[in-house]
Amino acid sequence: MPIHEHYEPGSPCWVDYAALDPEGARAFYGELFGWGFKETGGYEFIHLGDEVVGGFGRVPPGRALPASWNTYLATSDADAVAGRVRGLGGTVIFGPVDAGHDGRLLFAVDPSGAAVGFWQGRWETGIVVVDEPGTWCRHELWADDVAFADAFYGQLFDAAAPPRATRGPRSGLAPQWVTFFGAGDCPAALTAAERLGATITAQHGPATILHDPWGALFALTPL
Repeated sequence: MPIHEHYEPGSPCWVDYAALDPEGARAFYGELFGWGFKETGGYEFIHLGDEVVGGFGRVPPGRALPASWNTYLATSDADAVAGRVRGLGGTVIFGPVDAGHDGRLLFAVDPSGAAVGFWQGRWETGIVVVDEPGTWCRHELWADDVAFADAFYGQLFDAAAPPRATRGPRSGLAPQWVTFFGAGDCPAALTAAERLGATITAQHGPATILHDPWGALFALTPL
């Protein structure tokens, strides 16, 4: 399995899930992708076999937030990014805060309304397996105004190749970061996802866009 070992500033480096129904979501994704879940201090790591593929948390109690998959972009200075987010018209939701001994994180909403996280890791080597069935293989930023989104992220990461936005598969979908998960047998995975309660939303090239039973949007793409 390929380990993603280095993350340039602005590149996706982590993904996690915020659950409305943690027990149900574990069952859904556990059966769909063969994942296991290991808790460490209130936050869980998603495992495929012995390898880490992402994180799993829950929507904070009392907050009217949907279930969601959340993309995190790498940064060498979370505090500086927080200042730039505010200066460019975005909103910092929480952070920057220390995440144990591993790094610092913050979570924000960009000016288009897309939620996005930022991660300042303290280790040079990544631990996330990618580009295999049951792991994430890419992230896309969907925006109605692509030029506006590109300008924001270009200024946010002025020293690196910034992420680029796309319009997504169709109109009517809110601006957002979207996680694409690989599937070795995509038709079988889609059949399983629908049986488990997911809804197919759109086609996007070879990928299929779905909402899970709690409304979180994600994509399945053949590998």
